[in-house]
Amino acid sequence: MEIDKNKPPRLVDRFLEWYCSSKYLEEVQGDLHEWFDRRVERQGLRQARLFYIYDVIAYFRLFRLKRINEMEKNNNMLMLNYLKVAARQFKKNFWYSSLNAAGLTIGILSSLLISLYILDELSFDRFHEGHENIYRLLNHNPKTGDKAASTPSPWKINMGTGFPEIKAHTRMGQDGVLVKQAGQNYFESGFYWADENFMSFFSFEVLQGDRNTMLEEPNSVVITATKALRYFDRLDVVGEQLPIKVYDGNKDFLMKITGVIKDVPSNSHLQFDFLGSMSTTKEIYGKFDNWWGLNWLQSYVKLESKADLAAVEAKVPGFFEKYRREGASEFSGIIFQPLADVRLNSSDIHGNFEKGNKDYIYLFGFIAIMILLAAIINYVNLTTAKSSLRGKEVGMRKVFGGTRRQVARQFFIECAFQVSVALLLALSLALLILPLFNEIVSKNMTPADVFQVPVLMVLAFTFVAILTASGIYPAIVMNRFRPVDVIRGNKSGALGTKSWVRKVQVLLQFSIAAFLISSTLIVINQMNHIKQFDKGFNAEQLITIPVDDRGMQDELVLIKERMRKVQGVNMISASGESLPSDMNNTVGFSWDGKLDSEMASIHLVAIDYDYLQTIEADLLLGRNISKEMVSDSSVVCLINESAFKKTGWEDLAGKKIQLDADNRVVAGVIEDFNYNSLHSAVAPTAYILLPPGSRSSPDNLIIRLNTDQVTSALDGIDQIWRAYSDQPLDFKFVDEAFASLYGNEQKFVKMVIGFSIIGIFLTILGLVGLVSFMAERYAKEISIRKVLGASIGSVLTKFSSQFVLIFVIAMAVSLPLSYLVMQEWLQGFAFQVDVSWTIFFVAGLISIFITLVSVGGQSLKVASANPVKYLSDH
Repeated sequence: MEIDKNKPPRLVDRFLEWYCSSKYLEEVQGDLHEWFDRRVERQGLRQARLFYIYDVIAYFRLFRLKRINEMEKNNNMLMLNYLKVAARQFKKNFWYSSLNAAGLTIGILSSLLISLYILDELSFDRFHEGHENIYRLLNHNPKTGDKAASTPSPWKINMGTGFPEIKAHTRMGQDGVLVKQAGQNYFESGFYWADENFMSFFSFEVLQGDRNTMLEEPNSVVITATKALRYFDRLDVVGEQLPIKVYDGNKDFLMKITGVIKDVPSNSHLQFDFLGSMSTTKEIYGKFDNWWGLNWLQSYVKLESKADLAAVEAKVPGFFEKYRREGASEFSGIIFQPLADVRLNSSDIHGNFEKGNKDYIYLFGFIAIMILLAAIINYVNLTTAKSSLRGKEVGMRKVFGGTRRQVARQFFIECAFQVSVALLLALSLALLILPLFNEIVSKNMTPADVFQVPVLMVLAFTFVAILTASGIYPAIVMNRFRPVDVIRGNKSGALGTKSWVRKVQVLLQFSIAAFLISSTLIVINQMNHIKQFDKGFNAEQLITIPVDDRGMQDELVLIKERMRKVQGVNMISASGESLPSDMNNTVGFSWDGKLDSEMASIHLVAIDYDYLQTIEADLLLGRNISKEMVSDSSVVCLINESAFKKTGWEDLAGKKIQLDADNRVVAGVIEDFNYNSLHSAVAPTAYILLPPGSRSSPDNLIIRLNTDQVTSALDGIDQIWRAYSDQPLDFKFVDEAFASLYGNEQKFVKMVIGFSIIGIFLTILGLVGLVSFMAERYAKEISIRKVLGASIGSVLTKFSSQFVLIFVIAMAVSLPLSYLVMQEWLQGFAFQVDVSWTIFFVAGLISIFITLVSVGGQSLKVASANPVKYLSDH
């Protein structure tokens, strides 16, 4: 032991080996070691080591340095040898290696695609310059918590003086128009009026025109490239005329094209095709400039970079107290919503554009982690397992002078090579299937998105994580073996003698599979619940037709009577809201017996006498409005079940409500029916008769068709429509419209099912590979047991029993976790499926089946084999 301790400093010796050329190393190192031994005897170990450090530094000469070509030659030879060994290992263990590479590639590919989807959702509206200081203004009722995306005109007019922190303020409002071109009429729903500073406020890409002035003049219009090509077959259309008809007021305008912009990016919540100058609308909407009760504009503000948002919001009550006038709705607050939050944080906002869902982002992110974790576990398991059989190879390398560093480097290089190939394959496949993935998730991602910095960072992290997990572990353990023991066979070099690490990995795989199975079943059940849920009215063979033309709205009674006579039309009604509807017309709500401190709002819908019969909704109390009751046209209303519960009444005897300043007698209570998706609860709603001419008057036709005469009925309706309008008939089936509300959910379900199947497949793949390896490893033991009389059943029990406890623990961990995660997701629905124990029971059965397939199949294969096959070598 004393001799072992009396050695030169190891780090100094390594430094000598590092810089000194092999031509001089043996001579120099031998002399220095000889001097060191003499000094130990004469001066002691401490003095000898100090002199050794001095001698190594003193021998540092340029002519003794390793030449670059010498170092490169050695490194290249070693690298070539490592690659040859890696190739031989792949060929020798082709099935395991292919299984490993395929699982890793699929896992990385799946996580990569999910990452692209998440990044696209998170990128919404972030391309605008200074987006971090841009806010959307939300109309807010502090008493009820209701929020709406639409705002009244006076806000901008008065906010300039009340809020000096506001650097800029712009608005836009949708107004479907009829474009008249080449003798044809085209209805364009993507037409918006916008303030003159709209294009300079936002950063949409301009192809032609001056963004600072293109919306200054009346009768100016900016169009997208797609619309320019549609109407003019070219992009250089600045200065061209575009005739349009605005249905509000039946007003025709000859618009001058002052700008062409690139199509609005898909990751913008603002989606439009035309922008008309707001000054054009003075003739039509000028009267609304001081009307607080009409919310029809989307408003955006840009704050000074150093503005304190909390201080700005604190001024809101004073603003309303100073400027708010009579006629304002109960929405009497302002919320400043960051632009980057609009996409994923607007599920509770009325009148919002297409919404995203942040819960989906969290769930997809979790699934991506699960899939990647399963792939990494598979790879690490099989890599370390196969490495455990290479003890003799490592021993021989050490006998021939291989250092620990070189052994570790070999494992790292082999692993890095395999992982690099998997990453390149995953990237190539991602580029190949990106168009198909775009179609499934309704995105417009490009190959450039695959190489954006966050994606590359995810891939780099994956590379490092796999390399660390599968390279360090075998390198450290294998380096501990003494070559003489390994070569003599005294130590197998197995990494699995302490099997708790592998058991934890198998536990994680079982847990991932069970979590994905149970979560997928809950998602499928919820979507089936949505499809089968009773809406409260009959949506079958029901169509709605928007009537935007004010002239046609004045003629609705006559149009209804003509369409009623069409063969195949069973019932027809007019309504101020379509089905489905966001119910944007909300007013203050008061009732008999209401406390003064209570504040409530209620949706207001204009209907006619045939509304309930047409949609086939039921009355709970009272009566329907009737033509025979003359007073019903002006003083009577219907309310829904939610409004009735809000009042706390027990009956309708003499009961009245107040809708803003309009007093109404409640004639009947309608059973609640869903006018929107099941994400939203049914809110209090009042139904009244309104004559034409009001902005709340009926502007939709709702028609019930005979199932056997749908085509002929639509033809007859179209003929009558053409007699009143130049606009093509635009109708939709109500059941299909409701189904379209769940477009995001349908995409979500497809992705969840698809990626869950991949995750489960990876789990099976990993378990099959690992169990196959373990079965081969214990094949001789199993064969000896069979020779000594053990039955196949006892062998199977012995081999499979080690997985039973792991499986039970995995179920105990994953199923409660799945319940908690999915309960959070279900909170986004007002009407939820009950998560019963049967779902987890089925998930457990499926997990048992997976276990039997992956563990039992391979176990049976070895247990059934002829013992001679495995004992012949001995």
